[in-house]
Amino acid sequence: MEPNEQQTGKVLLSWEAHEYFHHDHSTDWYWWTGLAAMVLLGLAIWQHSFLSGVLVLIGWFTIVLYAVRPPRLIKFAIAERGVLIEKTLYPWQNLQSFWIFYNPPLHKDLALESKKAFMPRIKIALGKTDPSQVREIMKKFLPEVEQEESLIDNLSHLAKF
Repeated sequence: MEPNEQQTGKVLLSWEAHEYFHHDHSTDWYWWTGLAAMVLLGLAIWQHSFLSGVLVLIGWFTIVLYAVRPPRLIKFAIAERGVLIEKTLYPWQNLQSFWIFYNPPLHKDLALESKKAFMPRIKIALGKTDPSQVREIMKKFLPEVEQEESLIDNLSHLAKF
């Protein structure tokens, strides 16, 4: 069901962006990821860990699948009652803070920290949207708290994934 203005309030800013930054991968990249997977699989076999071996294979398959799949174009909006991603509204009362990661051309992301204990950080690609405009609107609803990029984010940037 598509959220309406009664549920979201007035939309203050909306944009479209790809769900993630897509890197073009050379055949060398696929060879290196395959080699890394084989080393980890060999380690799992050496340790007699069937479950670790299965997880390595599933992880490798997932990474390759996402590497060849083009990112979807997603609609985002900042509204009076919260942040809207596609059809999901994240109400302001469930969010704790925000931070904008700005490192063009690789990524311009809005990160939202949730009040919920088991909900991970929500990262929203800003695409061609002006980060300062997003920041000014977000400051009206949430405190701006500097966040560090996670180890997974740093590794994915390093591996161009």
